[in-house]
Amino acid sequence: RYSHPQWLVEEFSRCLPQEELEPLLRADNHPTDTCAQVNTCRFSTEEVLEALREEGIGAQPHPWLPDCLLLRGTGDLERCKAFQDGMLYIQDAAARLAVLAAGPREGMEVLDACAAPGGKSFAAAMCMQDQGEIHACDLHAHKKALIEAGAARLGLQSITAQVLDGKKPRKGWEERFDAVLADVPCSGLGVIRKKPEIRYKDPAELAGLPQIQGDILDNVSRYVKPGGVLLYSTCTLLQAENEDVVTAFLAKHPEYHLESFLLPGPLGEVAAGQCTLWPQRLQTDGFFLAKLRKEGAK
Repeated sequence: RYSHPQWLVEEFSRCLPQEELEPLLRADNHPTDTCAQVNTCRFSTEEVLEALREEGIGAQPHPWLPDCLLLRGTGDLERCKAFQDGMLYIQDAAARLAVLAAGPREGMEVLDACAAPGGKSFAAAMCMQDQGEIHACDLHAHKKALIEAGAARLGLQSITAQVLDGKKPRKGWEERFDAVLADVPCSGLGVIRKKPEIRYKDPAELAGLPQIQGDILDNVSRYVKPGGVLLYSTCTLLQAENEDVVTAFLAKHPEYHLESFLLPGPLGEVAAGQCTLWPQRLQTDGFFLAKLRKEGAK
């Protein structure tokens, strides 16, 4: 009925109340609007809405996330003048929430350790009013170019793109950053509604991901200042890549603890310091995020 492999249905059923399992599977098969974030460093939401409507693009404000728009009938978005003029960038509401949980502010120095294609770095720049320093890093040089192109289109000056292996220590970065974003490589099983073929990944090939995720988290945690924030996130719904990775990290790093945070919309206060964003509940991508605070003076 829902074209999900049995192993994946069983994984989801371990995490969800039984009555929510079928709604999740239905949500995975349901087309979704394109979600865009307004470049608030240069434009207001009203200006962007008007520009899009003048081009004949259906646009409406997101029901609970400020400065976020839901688009229909965009065609090739790169040909859209509002896009070319840097009025917006494409990012799901769930990914924006991960940045809001980290709480970047003007004047901070922020590391986006697995940044490509740059959405979280752009979101951090919006939160910081483009005032501060954001180091947007990725393992591959061609993805560094994507980040640079996106920042240039949006007119953002605070972002510096670099090639970096998140698993290997970078000399001179120890305890440097006010906030580190670690949106690690994952199975991607929270975005099936946008990439339907990924549901058919071989689970045996995913078994090594928690080790990679843990290695990245261990490494980039050394870059956080005392009192700073480490934000761990994935776009998957599997506990092995989410809560289990955080639990293992905390067991090895007593200098960190989960910290509550406040999000807009239905989630409100996340007292546990970590949460899963379920598509059938929020109409967002499936996402996991955990806010980890390092002990010491803020």
